[in-house]
Amino acid sequence: MLAEWARDDVARERRAFQAEIAEAARALIDSGHGHLIKASVENYAPRFLPGYQLLYVDDADGDRISDAERAKMAAAGVDLTLGDAMPDALFWHPQTDHLWVIEAVTSDGEVDAHKVAQLTGLAKRYGKSGVGFTTTYRTWKEAAARQGKHKNVAYDTFIWIQEDPAKQFKVTG
Repeated sequence: MLAEWARDDVARERRAFQAEIAEAARALIDSGHGHLIKASVENYAPRFLPGYQLLYVDDADGDRISDAERAKMAAAGVDLTLGDAMPDALFWHPQTDHLWVIEAVTSDGEVDAHKVAQLTGLAKRYGKSGVGFTTTYRTWKEAAARQGKHKNVAYDTFIWIQEDPAKQFKVTG
């Protein structure tokens, strides 16, 4: 019984070590982009976008739009095609027929004037009442570093910082 227990203990230790190494490898591969999108959807949207419904999240490789997301977009009267800008998250407010786009930035992809023009065109194409935009960052330091260099966040859009989640900031000109 002692030999069997020792053998099982070694196997448990090996599995625990393998799990620990796998988690560490996943952390090295993950840029944090998926985590920021998730925080934007789960923390930012409920606080600052009441009444909006999540239609689409672009946080995985492979097929960019699932069948469930296509069904939600169809019910909202929109469709993202290959020619459209693909936001990190797309929301819709059923009462106002207004869209909202979130771009989560860990390396690139702020809501700039080009993205505003592309997605405003999408909203007009489907007869929506309008579209709003938020660029999200993980930290103040990352936001400052990106904007200190690029200064590309479009006017009349919002910025949200994950480490300071109770506030959002409007970009004005």
